Amino acid sequence: MQHPSKSVRLSVTILLIVAAILIIVLEPLLVKGFLPKIIASQQARIEKFSASDDPELQMKAQLISKTPEHVSWGYPLWMALGVFGGVVLLVIARDFYRGKKWARGLALLALAMPSMGGAYMFVPWMNFVKEGFPPPMIIALFGLVPYFTILLAEKVDGAEKAINAIVFAIIGVQGAHAFTNGFASLRFQWMHPGRPAWPGNLWGTWLGTQVMWLGCICVILSIHFLGARKRSGWYLALIGGGTTMVANYYTHIVRGTTIDYILGGTFGLIIVVLMLIPGVKNKLLDDVESESELAV
Repeated sequence: MQHPSKSVRLSVTILLIVAAILIIVLEPLLVKGFLPKIIASQQARIEKFSASDDPELQMKAQLISKTPEHVSWGYPLWMALGVFGGVVLLVIARDFYRGKKWARGLALLALAMPSMGGAYMFVPWMNFVKEGFPPPMIIALFGLVPYFTILLAEKVDGAEKAINAIVFAIIGVQGAHAFTNGFASLRFQWMHPGRPAWPGNLWGTWLGTQVMWLGCICVILSIHFLGARKRSGWYLALIGGGTTMVANYYTHIVRGTTIDYILGGTFGLIIVVLMLIPGVKNKLLDDVESESELAV
């Protein structure tokens, strides 16, 4: 963490430790509590659509028939990543307190796990349950509060704080959004009644899943390397932003029925634009090449 004050570094480190303990202890319990509600709601909707005389609803039932199975592995996957991130935070806490840049990057990545996981879990909750305060948001807050505390508590000028907050926010949003869009394409890809053939524009799901997730991996990894102020993080963000932009926009053109892919493409475009602004790049990295070095 970039702050000369030991008291500030200690306060933020304590916050990381508390967040890590909450994530490790409470996230599995929260997922255990609300996942059955989501699955039950999905199964009820599938049964309702299947029993309908409306061919369109019967088609929708087919397209969401495996959704309970998908969330039954998707939720535990992100829960596991969150718990893993909590353990990482405990292990690196001392080096984070000492101001190691690699520890700053790793802490941000670890905190992004429950943040993105909570965001992913939030969508099925709102689509199928829609009652009370969404528990996935509690999981997201376990990561988001210390994530932005690290970025905003550092002793840097206001411009750099703003750039850090904006860049790491949009990268985190795109990581969760790209995974979720890829998940939706996978569902459509494997539950379409025309499979194993690729009828009509179903081939577009290749872009919405396989290409999307490759970009998603780059976007997520960029959090660590940008957090460590390394040039590799800039390249990963640029590649991931560009890939998810192409995957989202292309998928929308081929078979877009909602604005989700337009939003995802726009998030990717914003990341690309931010990475290409020299002033932003200079604030994010320690090893920015000079004009003379570039000329050579």
